[in-house]
Amino acid sequence: MEEADLRFAVYLIPPYSVARSVVEIHRMLRKQFGFTAAERFQAHITLKGFFKKKAGSPAALAAELDPLFARQRPFPVHFNGFRVDDVGVGLNVNDIGGGPNRELAAVREAIVEVVRPWIASDCDFAAADLGNPFRGHMTLAFRDIPLELQADVLDYLADAPLPTEPFMARTFHYLAFHSQDWAGPWWETLTWRLLRSWVVED
Repeated sequence: MEEADLRFAVYLIPPYSVARSVVEIHRMLRKQFGFTAAERFQAHITLKGFFKKKAGSPAALAAELDPLFARQRPFPVHFNGFRVDDVGVGLNVNDIGGGPNRELAAVREAIVEVVRPWIASDCDFAAADLGNPFRGHMTLAFRDIPLELQADVLDYLADAPLPTEPFMARTFHYLAFHSQDWAGPWWETLTWRLLRSWVVED
């Protein structure tokens, strides 16, 4: 597989109990509505979204991220209802105590600063990820959910096992993604592999 066909990302991975609920929702939305895009991913919170990488070893970038996660300490993440936009439906984890979760935003910014020099000049996702304000969320359905079905999905999720209890952010993943059509509906053929995992300690 050519590296030009890969995109990379860094995610915050929720604990098992939270991931289990999100994965069940992904599966039920596939079974009941036919949505498959969100289920192609892990349960996660995006910290650095897809990026096309400049020439260089993926392991070398992981090594540059190592010191960041060696310094990082666990921090709390709270759920604050749904996040709904024209791309999909997710859980809002951006806020805590009535305002932005500053620790979540800080780790996002620290990761971006490490990754930015590695982003290729022709990266097809740079504008969307770096050009918009960061809003932490956990995706339930996106890309293949029509706008006209969002209200139906939200109604259906009223009985879902939505995670609501705060959790401590401890696990972070660096991943490589492949799609047969990055210029088109990339989510239809998306696959991924884990390159590095970090578990931060108190």
